[in-house]
Amino acid sequence: MLNKELKNGSISHSYFFHGENMKHLFELALNFAANVNCKQGGCLDCKTCKNTLKAKYPNLYVLEPLGNVITVEEITELNYLMSISSINNEFKIAIIKEADLMSDITSNKMLKILEDPPDEKCIFILLAEDINNIIQTIKSRCQVYNWIFKSKSLEHFDEKFNDIENELKELLIKLISDRKNITAALNFSGHINSYIPKIGEEIIKKQKKETERIKKSGLDEDEIDRIIKKIEANNKREISKLTGLIIKHVFDIIAYCLEDIIAVMAGSKRETLHYTDNYNIISKSFYGESMDKYLELLDIIRGNKIYANQGINYEIALDRVILGLVQL
Repeated sequence: MLNKELKNGSISHSYFFHGENMKHLFELALNFAANVNCKQGGCLDCKTCKNTLKAKYPNLYVLEPLGNVITVEEITELNYLMSISSINNEFKIAIIKEADLMSDITSNKMLKILEDPPDEKCIFILLAEDINNIIQTIKSRCQVYNWIFKSKSLEHFDEKFNDIENELKELLIKLISDRKNITAALNFSGHINSYIPKIGEEIIKKQKKETERIKKSGLDEDEIDRIIKKIEANNKREISKLTGLIIKHVFDIIAYCLEDIIAVMAGSKRETLHYTDNYNIISKSFYGESMDKYLELLDIIRGNKIYANQGINYEIALDRVILGLVQL
């Protein structure tokens, strides 16, 4: 689709790339930027392409937040730089990393820029892992592309996520086997809370090593302080993303369990279930019940999964669903 836009000369002033890996999103944005200004249609071998891919090109500006938010001052500077005429009459391209860190005030400032670009030959490419944190009016001004690839976070934590899944499946089996065990149901969200500090242990260890290395680097104190603050801010965001991924992962597993219960109630066979080992337990524990309640519980889980990265009180949603599974 992007190649078609380039070929037809129908390039938009604003794009929004989202997906669960900022590194890959940035690489894609750089590749697109190289294709836009390359005289050979994206050879990736000329000076323009090579320097753009290195993010060191005079007609390319990369905004990377240093803290936990993108400030109005950063957006104002971006607007000024994009208003300056480009070299060789090429497109001036701005890539905004972590665009979901814009506050409401900053988002409104960015929206005005997208609505009235400072120059005819400028392109804005916004990058974010979580599209839900971007205001609708900004999304409506952009060509939105959702890139599907394996999350960088998940690549490093597959084993831990598998351990969580196995433990969670065992807990769910116990709950649906003994549906009068209210205590176990009430303690369920507590088990989930115990996973979160474990998943961030490696990030904290890495942060300590990086901090010690920077302190011994010989740089002046102000520069050391700036770098350490950036490391801490980046790691805080990474842990926040991992927390959201854990919660989404938990919601998925519970949703699969609920879908299996509904499927068995509807007369489905064992081989159609997500977790085939649960077939006999579900058949015995939920015999003769109406599936309406479980459809409602499934909607609760799906609805809360969307907001897993936005500071929701997921324990309330979990308690409501798990208590709905037990026989009161």
